Amino acid sequence: MIINRRKSIRSILSTYFLILASAILIAVSAFYTFLQYRTLRDQARKSLSASADSTAVSMRQALKEMDTILLYSIASPEMKSAFSQYCEEITPFLHNRARGELASELIRLKGFNFDVIQLNVYGIDGGGYGVGGYNGDLGTDVKGEAWYEEAFSRGGRIVIAAPERDEFISRAAGLDEDTLYIAVYRMFYNEFHVPMGFIGVKERYDRFFSSVIAKPKPYAPETSVYDEKGVRLYPERVYASSPEGMGEALKTPQERVQKTGEITDRETGRKRYVAVSEIADYALTINTAVYSSELYAPVYRNLVTGLTVVLIVFALCLFSVFFLSRRLSDPLFRMYAFLSDREKGQFKKLELEDTGVREIDTLRDSLNDSITAQENATRTMLTLKEQEVQAQMLALQAQMNPHFLYNSLSAIGEMADEGNVSQVSEMCEGLTSILRYISSNREQRIRVEEELEQVDIYLNIMKKRFGNDLSYVYRVDDEILDCMVPKLCVQLLVENAIKSVTKMLPPWEIRVEGHREGEDWSVTVLDNGSGFDAETDRYLRSCMDDILETGTLPSLKIKGMGILNIFIRLYLLDGIPFIFDFGNRPEGGAFVKVGGHVHEKDRAL
Repeated sequence: MIINRRKSIRSILSTYFLILASAILIAVSAFYTFLQYRTLRDQARKSLSASADSTAVSMRQALKEMDTILLYSIASPEMKSAFSQYCEEITPFLHNRARGELASELIRLKGFNFDVIQLNVYGIDGGGYGVGGYNGDLGTDVKGEAWYEEAFSRGGRIVIAAPERDEFISRAAGLDEDTLYIAVYRMFYNEFHVPMGFIGVKERYDRFFSSVIAKPKPYAPETSVYDEKGVRLYPERVYASSPEGMGEALKTPQERVQKTGEITDRETGRKRYVAVSEIADYALTINTAVYSSELYAPVYRNLVTGLTVVLIVFALCLFSVFFLSRRLSDPLFRMYAFLSDREKGQFKKLELEDTGVREIDTLRDSLNDSITAQENATRTMLTLKEQEVQAQMLALQAQMNPHFLYNSLSAIGEMADEGNVSQVSEMCEGLTSILRYISSNREQRIRVEEELEQVDIYLNIMKKRFGNDLSYVYRVDDEILDCMVPKLCVQLLVENAIKSVTKMLPPWEIRVEGHREGEDWSVTVLDNGSGFDAETDRYLRSCMDDILETGTLPSLKIKGMGILNIFIRLYLLDGIPFIFDFGNRPEGGAFVKVGGHVHEKDRAL
């Protein structure tokens, strides 16, 4: 026995509205959650990186101040003269006078920098004198100091020594004997460039690393500082436990992390995010690490808040769905009850107030009109029938136009497939992409990666055209893909290279290389064509020199317009500091290089 279970319009509307609202809400929530998570995660990482960079700036300033005292001391002829007399074997009276002159000069050089606690000068074979926390002769055997070999081998360049205690300074300054000091040294020479001794500046360990000790909230990251050899300067092993979380990639807890990213704590198995900042001129590396769970805790809290809001919105949507379905279904239910009533009069009309819903009110009026029409008997029915037939003819006619267009397009597609023109289709698609790219009105500068995508489409088209006669390769570093290049810059260089090589017998080779050297990046297009002739080379270089010297732009009406076009666009967009070079390769062919300096606005985030 088959039971026909019919649903009411109210249940149908409620179900459909609920499904639609749920689908939209879930989609929007998922999209919002994904964007919110990525945004907050990136903000948390940037905050940690900013903390590392801020620490690097503070430490670099402290080192700069200490190094400035060293450099002024080395450049002081008075200090060298006083120290030379101090080291000579002379009478006690003269020695005391030399000591006084040396002390005065060192005090003058130290100045009023109260962060620097000690300034010492050492003889090349031992001994010396110091001012600051301790004032007096130094009976130091410099050859036995841990920093001696490195300072001597560096020949006057700065040496940052590992943290150490200095009982003389601590006792003289009234400090705890376990107080640690950070020191920098340089070797200095006389006027004949013969080593005279060493200059050393010391600062209290806790003051030097004050920017690290004052851990910023809310993460309170663990910060480690390493020198160029990977020796950890902070935290010092005497007072702090070994930093955790350096990951499986490190052999010991003291080794540095040299790339920002997430690592695994090999002891706890927990994830840590490490932000790396460099003090390049002093070869120091700063690692700022925090557990990922702590770093992303605010992210998760915001996501929970967002999901709570989503649930509240969902509840409101659910209430609205039931309210709306009821409002729409009640008039229809009354119409259904009216039509199902067999005892009503034959021409009784439906009494239903205006609902404000156009379709329902129209349906009510149509129903009443149809009842009125029954009174007009056959003539009204024939009129309605004729109108219905005319309406159907118009609908059929309206359907013919798009149907005809669809059949025509399908026929064209089938003819193209039967003619085996798939390669022509691919080339047309590629040309369409290029033309769209060329005709777009976006900004003048785009990312290198986007430019290379269009170059690749163009080279694919040329490959289909020339076959195995043409080959091309890319050698582009990933770290320059986010740098900004003038639009169509590389594209035009590749087109010029294609024009050049096709004037010769194949095979033809095109190479696109991109590299970064320090703060400079460049993209180079190389070919094995005929290269630049001497006259064109001289003319182009003369025009470029005139542009750089006078700022006057030439009219592009001669050979070399493409090269000058790119040069002028780089000049107008970047000003003087940009990279541009061209010439002939020793093995044959030509090259053109474009590039610039890496700025924060040109990088990735």
